[in-house]
Amino acid sequence: MDYAMYVLLQLVILLLVVLINTSSCSACMEIERRALLEFKKHIKDPNNKLSSWVMGQDCCSWEGVHCDNLTGNIVRLELKGPDHQISNEHYLQLRGEISPSLLQLRHLNHVDLSGNFFNGTSIPSFIGQFKQLIYLNLSNSYFHGAIPSSFGNLSGLQTLDLSYNYGIYVDDPAHQWLSHLTSLQHLDLTYNNIGNTSISFFQALNKLPSIYELHLSRCNLEKLPLSFPHFNFTSLSILDLSYNHINFLGISWVFNINSLQYLDLSFNGFHQLTTYWSSRMLNGYIDTSQQSEINLHESIGSLCSLQTLDLSGLNINKTLVELGGLFSGCLKHSLTHLQLSSTDLNGDIPDWIGDIKNLRVLDLSYNLLSGSVPSSVAKLAQLEYINLAYNRLSGIISEEHFTQLEKLETLDMSDSALVFRVSSNWVPPFLLNELRISTSTVGPEFPAWIQTQHKLNTLDLSDNEISSTVPHWLWNLTTRNLVHLDLSSNQIQGMIPKLLTFSHIEHLYLSANLFSGPLPDWLCQMKGIVALDISINQLSGELPNCWSDSSALSYINLAYNNLSGALPNSIFNLRNLKSLLLSHNKLSGELPDSMKNSSQLLALDLSHNNFTGDIPTWMGECLSFLTVLMLKWNAFVNHIPQEISQLKYLQILDLSSNNLSGPIPKSLSNLTTMQMLQGTPDILLEYGGTVFLSFIYYRSRIRYVSYMDFSSNELSGNIPEELGSLYGLQSLNLSGNTLEGEIPDKLGRMKQLQSLDLSRNKLSGSIPATLSNLTFLSLFNVSYNNLSGKIPSGNQFNTFNDPSIYVGNHLCGYPLSDNCTKDGGIFKEKLSDGMDEDDGMLWMYIGSLSGFAVGFWTVWGILAFKKKWRYAYFHCMDNSFDKIYVYVALCFTRMRIKMITTNH
Repeated sequence: MDYAMYVLLQLVILLLVVLINTSSCSACMEIERRALLEFKKHIKDPNNKLSSWVMGQDCCSWEGVHCDNLTGNIVRLELKGPDHQISNEHYLQLRGEISPSLLQLRHLNHVDLSGNFFNGTSIPSFIGQFKQLIYLNLSNSYFHGAIPSSFGNLSGLQTLDLSYNYGIYVDDPAHQWLSHLTSLQHLDLTYNNIGNTSISFFQALNKLPSIYELHLSRCNLEKLPLSFPHFNFTSLSILDLSYNHINFLGISWVFNINSLQYLDLSFNGFHQLTTYWSSRMLNGYIDTSQQSEINLHESIGSLCSLQTLDLSGLNINKTLVELGGLFSGCLKHSLTHLQLSSTDLNGDIPDWIGDIKNLRVLDLSYNLLSGSVPSSVAKLAQLEYINLAYNRLSGIISEEHFTQLEKLETLDMSDSALVFRVSSNWVPPFLLNELRISTSTVGPEFPAWIQTQHKLNTLDLSDNEISSTVPHWLWNLTTRNLVHLDLSSNQIQGMIPKLLTFSHIEHLYLSANLFSGPLPDWLCQMKGIVALDISINQLSGELPNCWSDSSALSYINLAYNNLSGALPNSIFNLRNLKSLLLSHNKLSGELPDSMKNSSQLLALDLSHNNFTGDIPTWMGECLSFLTVLMLKWNAFVNHIPQEISQLKYLQILDLSSNNLSGPIPKSLSNLTTMQMLQGTPDILLEYGGTVFLSFIYYRSRIRYVSYMDFSSNELSGNIPEELGSLYGLQSLNLSGNTLEGEIPDKLGRMKQLQSLDLSRNKLSGSIPATLSNLTFLSLFNVSYNNLSGKIPSGNQFNTFNDPSIYVGNHLCGYPLSDNCTKDGGIFKEKLSDGMDEDDGMLWMYIGSLSGFAVGFWTVWGILAFKKKWRYAYFHCMDNSFDKIYVYVALCFTRMRIKMITTNH
């Protein structure tokens, strides 16, 4: 009985403890609730993420707040915003400053504020007082300034992520703060500036016995230590040193880290890297891409545990046959990933490629390989990804090449002369996720075997000479998993059939075909579609007026069709709309006020239509992110609104061939981006499909396109001298107006100007000598004005040898026949009696503008319609402009490969 009473007493005590604890955690601590509400006061929350943070409510149930189940104290604060690397949903970000009221949360061990916008403020030093902190993630949050030295107090911190804060730097040359983080396991400082303190930085890192994962990409590292008095990197498994300036290779210690599994040294300046490769590296990943001066050594073949070998971007300039020795040893048994993209490989693909039995990823794209694809690839039974795109391969691809490839998920043989020849009833042994065979030969019919690939999420059959109608089975694929469909640049006929509204399609490219009929209403019902390109077809009728604000649609390209009618109001309900390209149609009416809703719009091209009325004054305020505004060849009237000068991101402004009148606004000098010598690095001109500036899927960065064109209007008054402050402008065309007065001297300040056309106006005075300072000027025209005096000499003016660019004035000097010796130094040129002004202007344009017009539109026109040349051009341009953005398509390829690796 006593024992029973004892047990009962214990149960009562246990019940009381449970009740007390339940009571204590039923509501959070009042002091902590007030601290969070104070934090909220300093935050702008456009997406109402913190709407649950209300006085009187239990803060443990608030969004992003986690409490200890026993004490009720707040231990985790997770307010992560969108990932800027894969999303542009800036409107979802929290904005503002981090309030020190958070110091009341003394039990915090996990803080994630990544993906938000803290407006270039410094990382608060008080974060160093959270002594119990284990996890801290402030990445992608627009912090600037030095890493606080107070972080050295966080001795229990295991994960620190400050990546992608482009203005963060290290202010402590000795890195004392880092050496005190003795529990640190994961450190990501990508895009932080470590600079010339990299040696002391690694010496501090060497004091951290638990460091496991280290990401130091793009940190301006210049040197690494030659050695350490005591080597302590015994746990390091992942090391990323890519995109730095390390040009002295004395780092043999890196290759003695027995625990290392992943090493990325790409985009540096190493020499003779293979000297230090160690066969002791287990499960190794070696990425030496873009090390253009590495000499390969056959000892690579003895790395018996190496699984991933990435030599992408090396200037190997050999045949694959010559590299056979690298894969003759034990490496061929362990290797699972072989990436040799963009290495200038040439010659045939050898049969020995089929001997790497465990290969899962094979990437030989962007090379000079020729000949046929050997049937030995069929022996790669583990293969999941094969990319042979952008080579000079030819010959037949048959069923024999795929007999054992049951695990194949990605097949890319784009841009080659390969001919697919399989039987009409062939059923492949694989189920692909991604199929890209653009610019090959699969037409004129759609390959029937594709209908068996019901797991496809990406299908690219563009530029394949397909001339049939789209089979029903292909549209049925869109109701399954298909996300990306590209049928552009074929000769596909008929109307666009109805897609089911629950289609998963996000990118639909049907441009440069023969589709006809109206634009189907079902497009309005596709909530997930992001990019739509049906340009260069024969579509007719009006734009549907059924668009919803819940749609994800961001890029619309319907240019070069026969669409008519007014712009529907509902199309501007698309809150994600970034690019609207409707040029070369028969659209009419005034621009609707509903366009004000498109606050995210970057590119608007309505040129070559029949729009009328004024250019709205609200554009400057409501379309504040606008980068491209093209309204040429319409019937807009009245003045150019001064409010356009509020468009600080504007790079292209084309209002030519309208009925605009009045003066050119002086305030246009306030166009911020046109003042910048290299444009803006933050705005990408993302157009869909085949438009000439850039492409949604194969993106390229165009930094140096900036022009202003007001030609062929009825503008009057003087040329504002304030335009001379647009230092980044590359082309200025004011021809075909009634402008008067002198050419401003200050135009000579526009150092980037390549084209200046002031012809067919009423300008007087002389040509300013300051224009000879424009060393990039390649097109110049001042014909049919009232100019007089001597033509300037020097620099580019010495190269202008076509006299037609000066015709219709009173000028002398080179290249005219008069050298300024007649009539007191002024030569008066008379028009031929048999030539009226219009004929003269026509002749002048044929003679002097053909170089620019034909050159510009030939290049961009070919790039628009010839995908192969387009890729090659942007590939070359990227190499010249920005090392980080070279091999754009390669980056997408490597990303897809890493996704495969992650999933397996």
